[in-house]
Amino acid sequence: MHIVHVELSGKGVLTSLGVLALVLAVLALVWLVLSPAVAIGIGIGLILLVRVLITLFSPAKQ
Repeated sequence: MHIVHVELSGKGVLTSLGVLALVLAVLALVWLVLSPAVAIGIGIGLILLVRVLITLFSPAKQ
């Protein structure tokens, strides 16, 4: 079994929070300008994309 060790610095955490805030701000803007359905669809698509990327880069289970 492989062990993956990830270290995050304070700057990495701050960058992650900044990206999350930016994504939420864009989704809120899409919600207001276009429609809630479009914003929800984009949000679900982003969640699925992140889950697929995590699955691709996680070690294989045996």
